[in-house]
Amino acid sequence: MQDHQRALHYFLQAADAGNPVAMAFLGKIYLEGSDIVKQDNDTAYKYFKKAADLGNPVGQSGLGLMYLYGKGVEKDYAKALKYFSQAADQGWVDGQLQLGNMYFSGMGVRRDYKMANKFFNLASQSGHVLAFYNLAQMHATGTGMMRSCPTAVE
Repeated sequence: MQDHQRALHYFLQAADAGNPVAMAFLGKIYLEGSDIVKQDNDTAYKYFKKAADLGNPVGQSGLGLMYLYGKGVEKDYAKALKYFSQAADQGWVDGQLQLGNMYFSGMGVRRDYKMANKFFNLASQSGHVLAFYNLAQMHATGTGMMRSCPTAVE
């Protein structure tokens, strides 16, 4: 517990000094809450927004999640898409995965399995397990591509 409090202290100091990585991770900490930090959407938003404004992909992806699910903000698929796209453009795997999910399910965008496949592929190149799972499901069921059980197993 003491180590977590010390880490929080250093994250807060770094964020106050303008470090976007610290801001982004404080956003994650406040969004999820913990034993030492009460879950607080407003504070999470504040830190994610500061980090995103400084071009940090973790902050951008965090804002995307808040807008996608309406956590502390009004649900806004257009803003979620914008922030996930900014994060994905920097190679951030969570942004890529979330874009794949949005295109796969048609959340805020026209359902587009080709685009879903593209973003799941990008995320899988960084080893994201959920991206592999989603690609395997698409191959196994022939969703947006030829059905291929051998490819799904790969």
